[in-house]
Amino acid sequence: MGASELQRKANLAELLLHVARELGATVEPDGVYDRFHELLADVIQHDGVIVSSFDADTEIFHCEYAWADGERLDASIFPPMPLNREGGGMQSRVIMSGESLLVNDVREQVKDEGTYYQVDAAGELKKIPDTGPPAAQAAMMVPIKHEGRVVGVVQLMSDRVTYAPDQLEVLEGIVAQTAIAVRHARLQKEQRRLAVAEAAARAVAAERAQAAAVLEAVGDGIFLVDDEGYMRFWNRAAELLVGVRADAVRERPAAEVFSDWAAIAEQIPAAPPGSTPHPVTLPVAVGGRELWLSVVAVRATPGVVYAFRDVTSERRLDEAKSDFITTISHELRTPMAAIYGAAMTLLREDVEFELARQRELVEVIAQQAARLSQITEEVLLASQLDRGAARVERAAVDVAELVLAAVRSMAPRVEPATLEVDVRPGDTTASADADRLQQVLVNLLDNALKYGGAGKVAVRVEPANGTVRVLVSDSGPGISLADQERIFEKFFRADPQLTRAPGGTGLGLYISRELVERMGGRLNVRSELGAGSTFVVELPKV
Repeated sequence: MGASELQRKANLAELLLHVARELGATVEPDGVYDRFHELLADVIQHDGVIVSSFDADTEIFHCEYAWADGERLDASIFPPMPLNREGGGMQSRVIMSGESLLVNDVREQVKDEGTYYQVDAAGELKKIPDTGPPAAQAAMMVPIKHEGRVVGVVQLMSDRVTYAPDQLEVLEGIVAQTAIAVRHARLQKEQRRLAVAEAAARAVAAERAQAAAVLEAVGDGIFLVDDEGYMRFWNRAAELLVGVRADAVRERPAAEVFSDWAAIAEQIPAAPPGSTPHPVTLPVAVGGRELWLSVVAVRATPGVVYAFRDVTSERRLDEAKSDFITTISHELRTPMAAIYGAAMTLLREDVEFELARQRELVEVIAQQAARLSQITEEVLLASQLDRGAARVERAAVDVAELVLAAVRSMAPRVEPATLEVDVRPGDTTASADADRLQQVLVNLLDNALKYGGAGKVAVRVEPANGTVRVLVSDSGPGISLADQERIFEKFFRADPQLTRAPGGTGLGLYISRELVERMGGRLNVRSELGAGSTFVVELPKV
């Protein structure tokens, strides 16, 4: 190799090193192509450049960069070109052979079978030879390779000069450096895209996590039912309100969580996003419980979001208010009617009543006034118990003595053989409020006499396991198991139609249990239908 050849090789190496540095500093693929063309213009004269990519799976060329007559062109104006495996077309020959191609007689080459285009600076694409001979005189085509495979072609064309093999060698070196720079730029761009996508995904995840945390923290129950009818979300408030854990609900059909879900969903209209939903209050059976829920629904992309509040207590309060008005109205009507009737009778001027008859009418007024006073006292005491304002003292009292006193107070109202008292041996001193306990005992005896039928009422007092126990038993029809706790609720009547017993406010047992519990004791009932009832008071010993 002569000195001139060595010098040429050294110059080429220096050029390619400069090209590598310049292209490596460019981070965008399109910027690499622009810089490639600028560097190329300094060493090889040309009137046009086209860079095409090749998809081996589809065997289609796509233009990625084009420049002609001093203007960069829109690459999209070049149609996709199929690979010609028959050997027609210069690009196809380069792809098929993997070797570079130098042509100084372009006009003769395009006469052969194949598809050729030329484009001017205005971006007008013309098919050859339909629109005449090509303007280009010479062309060099160099394959772009990656891991030994041809992935594209660079075409360099000149309208005025011919090309030499040493120019092809320069172009091959620059193309090789360009291919490396483009791949590097694309990798960097993809890394940036992935980094941005990851950051966006993290932001979305953080936003969703924050939203989920907010939904977990709100007091309303929230759940999501997707378009297939499956539970996809169930927040902490929903767990607490209905007593069903999220892991027992999520990913299950809504129909398995709520009984009669189809009917429930039909009653709750789902508002479109951005509109104001209207709440619907309805009874719902869930987790083995019957609840009243106030529910709103909003349609979302994955289904329908439901938010609800448990209004069972409010519903029961409304029912209690209604029961109170009904019961008190009923209970007041009878004594007031009796008082009014007796008073009007006494005021008659056309009749002269004997003293005995006058006394009877006055006694009616006194008795019914006492009944009105009792009703008033029960209502006021129930209200005080609700507010925690009722005073209950705690002191040592002899429960047996209080029971005997209560029985004596009831004696004038009943036959002597109706009440039986049994005081068992032992200490019957307990911690209680004497006046309040007396009130409880009288109430239990009164209930047993009114609702216990025509049989006897038995009262037993006994010490038992650190407590003093009082049992009041009747021989009445008994209380069903379902009603044995409800009878201690305000205004509850096991016989609401009053077909078996006289009326009452429905507050007596509620007041009795509340007073006993405030004395540190318990009040329960044992009963079977048809076998009577036994009310049991247990108070702690001193």
